[in-house]
Amino acid sequence: MSEALREWLEKELRDFEPVCKSFRSKQRRMYYIWMAVAVAGMVALGFGVGYDWTYVLRVHLPIGVGIAVFIWLCVLLTSRAGSIKTARKSFEKALSALSPSDQEAITRQDFGRVDFLNTFEDSFPARLLVGPDFWLYFRNVCQVYRVADMEKLQAREEKTQLRYTVGSTRVRQKVGVGVSLVVDYREDTGSAKGRPDQLYLASWEQFQTARDLIARHCPKAENLWKKK
Repeated sequence: MSEALREWLEKELRDFEPVCKSFRSKQRRMYYIWMAVAVAGMVALGFGVGYDWTYVLRVHLPIGVGIAVFIWLCVLLTSRAGSIKTARKSFEKALSALSPSDQEAITRQDFGRVDFLNTFEDSFPARLLVGPDFWLYFRNVCQVYRVADMEKLQAREEKTQLRYTVGSTRVRQKVGVGVSLVVDYREDTGSAKGRPDQLYLASWEQFQTARDLIARHCPKAENLWKKK
């Protein structure tokens, strides 16, 4: 990685670090609520099914506390996995793989930025940087997109299949779990070989935010949405 790009990355991470801290703080508050709900819920369940208070304190309360301890362990693991050092390594790996000319070009880009705080799904806030010639998308790992290599952009709703029983009938139903901004590359480009081809976003609202950012900071992309 060039020295200029390293300096650019240091500045970017200084801007990103307070976002990460705010994200982790929101995650911890969410976990604390779950811990309280776990304890209160198990106690309420015990009384709800008719057990006396001694049984509830002896059996249901310890179960609730055990669940709360498990949640707290998840907090610790998330905090370690979500350090800015981990983010730095991911950025460095992705940027170091670029050619010297592309590395230099990134340092000269005027990027627009947006953060997505998916506190339930992710270890980090997701950050999308959009410039005229390059995009960077960090969602637990960093991905780099070269606009000159793009042929088409489109949205694709991601779905998963739920299975449940209604009466005696087994039901299968597909439900949306997010939206991918799919990037199709021209076959004669380096990006078409092994590079990421989609930006996964948690909702249509996030997709529209990303598309608006692209429209403002990457005019070249407008025609890519129109291609069939």
